Amino acid sequence: MRHLAWIGLGLIAGAAFITACSSSSDEGSASMMDGYPSGSAGSGGGTAGTGGSAVNMDGGTGYTGGSGGAGTAGSAGTAGTGEQGDENRPPEGVDAGEDAGEDAGFSCSDLDPATPEVLYLSTDDSNSMASPTIARRIINTQGGMVPGSIIRTYEFLNYYNVRYAPPEPGALNIVPQMTPGAADTDMELQIGVQAEDPATPRRPMTLTFVLDTSGSMGGSPIQLEADTVRAVAASLRAGDIVSAVTWSTSNAVILSGHQVVGPNDPAILNLAGTISANGGTDLHGGLVAGYQLAEQHYGDNRINRMMLISDGGANVGITDENLIGEKADDENKEGIYLVGVGVGDGLNDTLMNTVTDAGNGAYVYVDSADEATKMFGGRFAETMDVAARAVQVKVTLPWYFQMYKFHGEQYSGDPKKVKPQHLAPGDSMVFHQIVRACDASEINGDDPMEFAATWTDPFDYTEKTTSVATTIDALLAGQIEALKRGRAIVAYAETLKLVSTQTVAERAVTIDAALSVVAEADPSGTDPELSEIKDLLTKYKQMVAQ
Repeated sequence: MRHLAWIGLGLIAGAAFITACSSSSDEGSASMMDGYPSGSAGSGGGTAGTGGSAVNMDGGTGYTGGSGGAGTAGSAGTAGTGEQGDENRPPEGVDAGEDAGEDAGFSCSDLDPATPEVLYLSTDDSNSMASPTIARRIINTQGGMVPGSIIRTYEFLNYYNVRYAPPEPGALNIVPQMTPGAADTDMELQIGVQAEDPATPRRPMTLTFVLDTSGSMGGSPIQLEADTVRAVAASLRAGDIVSAVTWSTSNAVILSGHQVVGPNDPAILNLAGTISANGGTDLHGGLVAGYQLAEQHYGDNRINRMMLISDGGANVGITDENLIGEKADDENKEGIYLVGVGVGDGLNDTLMNTVTDAGNGAYVYVDSADEATKMFGGRFAETMDVAARAVQVKVTLPWYFQMYKFHGEQYSGDPKKVKPQHLAPGDSMVFHQIVRACDASEINGDDPMEFAATWTDPFDYTEKTTSVATTIDALLAGQIEALKRGRAIVAYAETLKLVSTQTVAERAVTIDAALSVVAEADPSGTDPELSEIKDLLTKYKQMVAQ
């Protein structure tokens, strides 16, 4: 069955809402693949990796391509020039507008029936979710096309929660769901990895604000920065430690090792009310000063966080990325993870995405006081805490299946080429993909499929694993409600990538197809998040289909 009937045309980065740190790449082409539009990787952008067989699905704006190069307008970066595996197999990353089957030389004779297909998957940190908020703001207030370059589909799956049953304390719950795809060779597969609910009370926190007070922050951005500080203050508790440094032309420590007396601590509220915008951009100096404070007050049994709030109006260099990564990565204790909060209509999305990726922390976008309260009130644990470190998912498929379309960030047959990610309490990682068989006649319902998640416990740093062994028939007979929800979220994100280069008539057809997928996932119209997606798609159709 075909879930959607999108018309596949091209993608463009479009719109001046987001700026890039480095060069843009050429526009990619798109095609209809299993009901999901996809664009080819841009021809430029970030420098291609020279040894990476992992496929980076980010699309980025050209600042960095991870293991492979990132294209501006496509839904995936071009893979690096390093090892790709058996040359007779279809290349990883074929969802960049190429057919993974016959057109790519994918045939059963190229595969070994005695060797199952093993893939390692990664999505961005479960609490990185700026992309959908930026897209929503453009639709609601900017009145223009949403640039495909800022759409990171896996962040939409993070923001619009796909929740599964919680596991036992100290464990993770891995839930595979599958249904037939568009062609008789295809299966739509979604894997959820659910963390346990947040602990009550939570661990004490050491938090260091790194506040952008440069001239570009004047007006709305500085107000949103203050709103974010206030929202965080409301979620702090007695015993937390807060420090703060501002950065512009120079940097200044304005709070050091302050012992919080409780929610809405007067000193932190006063800090929010006194920051102002003026001067240039010395991000490096702010980061150095911030980490000095964070290390000075570091606690082994505490949540240790840096929070960078900025419009991204600065350049970040290799030195800064290395500094951030060094502080975040420590095998023997919890690192100082960097939480990035983007503000302002001139946001440099690439810079903020880059620094938070290096810092293993959340990346969120705040466009209102209500959004600040949502992210750092009700979703405080999701944006600030960690339930499982370095999560990596391993999928073992029958020999005849290959990855055809992947909506996560990276996948590879080599686990060393896929960066593990952290999972927040009460949150889930969601991996949505299409797998294709070399020949439909080879598919056997009794054939086994196995799904495993490995991670590091954030408290005792032991390695843990959970797995599910099942069969094709068992999966096809199971529930798919979470898959339907994931499908709807993916449809929304992928539609935003596609419509910017279509004719008026084509845009309407594309958006209507996505709306039908949302309706299938929420027939009663009572799901608040899917209702928001429906309203945004409807509004966007009115904007771009005339």
